[in-house]
Amino acid sequence: MKIAICDDDSAYIKKIESVVRTTLAENDVDARFDLISDSAQLHDSAEIYDMAFLDIGMTPYNGLELAARLKKRNRNIIIFFITSYDDYIDDAMDLRVFRYISKPLDAKRLRAGVEKALKLIDRARISFLVKEGGKAVCVFSKDIVFVEIAGRSTRVVTTHGEYNSENGIDFWDSKLAAPSFFRVHKSYIVNVYYATDYTRATVVLCGKYEIPIAYRKQAEFRHFFLNYFGGR
Repeated sequence: MKIAICDDDSAYIKKIESVVRTTLAENDVDARFDLISDSAQLHDSAEIYDMAFLDIGMTPYNGLELAARLKKRNRNIIIFFITSYDDYIDDAMDLRVFRYISKPLDAKRLRAGVEKALKLIDRARISFLVKEGGKAVCVFSKDIVFVEIAGRSTRVVTTHGEYNSENGIDFWDSKLAAPSFFRVHKSYIVNVYYATDYTRATVVLCGKYEIPIAYRKQAEFRHFFLNYFGGR
């Protein structure tokens, strides 16, 4: 695993590295760290990272700009924003940033976020076989945007197409677990990684799929959603 930590405060970089390195070691994960105090260096780098920790308030490139650039190289990168600024949660959601953690550093919260990120990476590797035109197609959980009931079967909408599955919604509910999947309605399971907008009664995925949230699920989903995007 390759990890970038970018902050214009070198001492703060070391604090983040210490927490992250310890957490990875406890989970038997090997990683290579690039510690970067110049945002231009990361911006111009051709490296592809699995995880990045970015301060927002940097120059000449801020954390939002760096996140967008890193996602062009690896759309599945796990990104943490660590900053003293409180006005970027909407931008973080647009970029599908994994966590938004405020300064001063909360080591316990950062550790919990890294552990959830590792679970997400593990679950992203899970694949399922669905039938399409009489052929079996392999679908990875990381690519699933949402699943909905379609008669006695289910419709699986992914980033690269839609498939009909003979498995029922309860099958998918048991397989697609947290931290990014949530059953918002008896007929829908959503992947909040692809959320682009959210109200109490609906969540919008990929800017075009408006999914209803059952009334009895609204409070629970609100907590889940805000926790996923940084607990703010």
